[in-house]
Amino acid sequence: MRRVYVLSSLALMLACKPTITEDPEPAPRPVSDPATDPLIEQEAVRDAVRAYAEALNHRDASAAIELVVADTFRLHEDLRLAALNATRDELEGWDLLSVIMILQSRSALTRAELEALDGQGLFALTVSEGLVGEVELFSLDEVRVDEDGALAQVRVEGVPVVWLRKATDRADRPPRWRVDFPQMMQQGGLAYEAAAQERIAASGKVRTAYILLELGTEQFLNLDILAGPLESRGEAADAP
Repeated sequence: MRRVYVLSSLALMLACKPTITEDPEPAPRPVSDPATDPLIEQEAVRDAVRAYAEALNHRDASAAIELVVADTFRLHEDLRLAALNATRDELEGWDLLSVIMILQSRSALTRAELEALDGQGLFALTVSEGLVGEVELFSLDEVRVDEDGALAQVRVEGVPVVWLRKATDRADRPPRWRVDFPQMMQQGGLAYEAAAQERIAASGKVRTAYILLELGTEQFLNLDILAGPLESRGEAADAP
């Protein structure tokens, strides 16, 4: 038996204990992929996911930065600004997974610390401080590459769990597979929000995000983060 694994999109947000699935026999490789050599292209996708999972588990921010698409940092800049400025009513209009990330930033960082960062800095900090949580591991056997060879998915039992895009960060570098964090947030967030609809209807999105973040981190959080980031870590440590 061999161990193969893939990052769960929801493990990007909430702390999870790693789970490894061991397949007695690997599933057949798809033969309909359009790449010149589908097996090589699919293995490149697997390598990108393995490298990203390793970067997260080792809290290696520098490596993680190189393994995600640039839109990841623009997304984190939007989240940083929302953490600094968004009111509770404004947060009700965000998707649930983003609200969880915003409240997580408010609980882990003071206003001054958030103001000193940019989007890439916030992403790097979430990795280096372990705020992403540990990676949940699954099989990497089911890889699909789109017809144009620019997009890919890793699936588990037919359900996409990781999205990747072939991209480059500099004109002098060839494109390579990178984890599409914003797409994972969008797609994973839709499923996450749908699963929490009953709680959202009863308590509202922000309160639901607060409760789920407490459950995921197993920590008491200051209720003041619902209004904005705290001024000092001492305040952030207070239980509600």
